[in-house]
Amino acid sequence: MSRFGSFASFFRRPLESAGGLRARVKGRGKGFEAAVVGVLGVVVGFVAVGFHAFVEFLHHWAIVALREHGVWVFVSGSFASVVAASLIATALVRGFAKETAGGGILPTKLAFWRDFGFIRARTGVVKFFASAITLGGGVSMGPEGPVAQIGASVMSTGAGWLGVPKQKRRLYCAGGVAAAIAAVFNAPLAAIAFVLEEIVGDLSSRLIGGILLAAVVGALMAHALIGPQPAFQVQALSDPTWRGLLLVPLVGVLAAVGGVAGFQKGTLATRGWVRSLPRSGVPEWAIPTAGALGTWVLGGVAFWLTGRTGVFGIGYEDVTAAISGELVWSAALVLLLAKLGATFLAVGSGGCGGIFAPSFFIGAMAGALVAALGGLVLPLTGSDKAMLVMAGMSAGFMAVIRTPVTAILLIFEVTHQFVVMPFLLLATLVSYVVSNRLEREGLYEGMMRQDGEDPNRVLPPRDFRRWREMPVGALATYRAVIATDLSGEGLADLLARNRYNRFPVVDGEGAVMGVLSRSAAVLALATKQPPKLEPAVWVDGATPLGRVQERLLESPSNFLCLGDESQRRLAGVFTLHDLLRGQETLVEVEG
Repeated sequence: MSRFGSFASFFRRPLESAGGLRARVKGRGKGFEAAVVGVLGVVVGFVAVGFHAFVEFLHHWAIVALREHGVWVFVSGSFASVVAASLIATALVRGFAKETAGGGILPTKLAFWRDFGFIRARTGVVKFFASAITLGGGVSMGPEGPVAQIGASVMSTGAGWLGVPKQKRRLYCAGGVAAAIAAVFNAPLAAIAFVLEEIVGDLSSRLIGGILLAAVVGALMAHALIGPQPAFQVQALSDPTWRGLLLVPLVGVLAAVGGVAGFQKGTLATRGWVRSLPRSGVPEWAIPTAGALGTWVLGGVAFWLTGRTGVFGIGYEDVTAAISGELVWSAALVLLLAKLGATFLAVGSGGCGGIFAPSFFIGAMAGALVAALGGLVLPLTGSDKAMLVMAGMSAGFMAVIRTPVTAILLIFEVTHQFVVMPFLLLATLVSYVVSNRLEREGLYEGMMRQDGEDPNRVLPPRDFRRWREMPVGALATYRAVIATDLSGEGLADLLARNRYNRFPVVDGEGAVMGVLSRSAAVLALATKQPPKLEPAVWVDGATPLGRVQERLLESPSNFLCLGDESQRRLAGVFTLHDLLRGQETLVEVEG
């Protein structure tokens, strides 16, 4: 960690000057946004590089150093490390920030769209330590999802400290992800593509300028702290041969099958099974540790058979070995299967880590397996074999994450090998076709559906006509605060606990009697008379927004009740605030 100490003064000056920016936040336009993104991008880059260094430090002493002392010392020591890391991380997550469980990309995406990019500072702090301990302790997950959530938290919080309101932080949330990924991979182009493909969902978003700036600053910070070298050190490769290209489709198919049929379906099946465990008496805090034990069992078997520790933690050392041609086909097969099982158990049980690195690893081992077996019947060059491994990495990433542009750019940037581009393009194309045949949606979308979320409702429509055709249920609030007690004590408690201006009033049988305004409740308390209720205006959840706007304006309270009007059963509410929030999202998307 001392290698970063000399850079402290480098960050002190921009952070001290932030106080001056804060005082001038109001009334500033694009220039202010660029200044804030640039300053906070420096901070995010430093944090991202520090996070990765911390993970590697912990992993070296918790896992790597043990292998020098024999199998039994490694097995017993890794058991203690994995269990302790999982228990500590689970305690941090459950005790301080439950939203930090899992990878980090999905909650960041939901925060971007639902909460206008607002993420708490506590989220980033807890994610930093919980994920670093998880990965450093040897649980089979990756650092990129966590560092994306950390970066988004840092930039969103920093923007808020400078006076940016909560509903204006989408740019900073997206910029934080871009800066963090660019720094940890030293890959700004891939970072930009990933944010636009996965978080924003639109390659032509008006936010692209800020995202580009954040990615560049994050990459420059990585250059300043650790140098310009790529994430995977690879010797210069010669031009590919037709024999190598001949095997690329096979690599793409194998990586896609492993990524979708193995990793994605295994993860979703594990998540579904895990959700039933608390009903069986299994404490929730023990579930991530049980999943981490899968890493220990499969990782221990893989170490015993191959002498390699890539199943534990991130596994980049074994990926580099595969690129260098150091793995025989049997070792690649063992590592592929072990990593596959260890990762979907860890991810499915709610471990605090990401899925980028495992998807790289699985694809790399698929490429190494094909290269080793293909070399037995075809005269493949060393460059052919290395490029097959890289092609597998791109195909594996594509199969799991479903961002083809990012997959191609990322492998190119982390290896600095331009000659591999034909392999990457072909492998990613094959993986794209096979993955979509096996499963139309990616892992993130599958997780959302398991959580009761409709992925189609997260991303807004891309034009005004489609927006007007959206059902009102897509923007409604389904956890409305209702009033059931209209006595003086009940009204006082309702007003003290909630700051809303309207409350549906429900009788003892669950039927809506009307709508209580805050002013009517205050008047009732002052006069000690029963409050006067406004009539409830009803709308069906499938009604298009274009028609709902008219109903909302007709309502005396700008408040609509969603549900069955004949039964007066409330499903949700739709307010003027919900309408304005949806319109603001559309404006941000269209620019």
